Amino acid sequence: MTSFLVESILLVALIGTIVGLLVFRRELRELKSNQANYATSLDETGVALMTVGNAIREINMQGLTTLQNLIVEIERARTMLDELEKAATPVPAEPMRSSARAAGR
Repeated sequence: MTSFLVESILLVALIGTIVGLLVFRRELRELKSNQANYATSLDETGVALMTVGNAIREINMQGLTTLQNLIVEIERARTMLDELEKAATPVPAEPMRSSARAAGR
């Protein structure tokens, strides 16, 4: 009777161990699958970050070109403004000569 009780306990422990191992095996498979998905996601993220980096460099280059063009246009506009101001300023008349003043009196 004692051996039956011990064998029953061992059988229940064995069945529990088998069930635990099956659950553990299933979790390991899920973990392996998730790890593969995670690695794929990391690779895609790396590619996306490189693309973003390239886009940022391109935007910076275009911004620099635009800024340089803008500086040239501002300088051209200042030159034109100076020319317009010079053209709009009346030329002072020559002062009358003293002899002309005397004759006019």
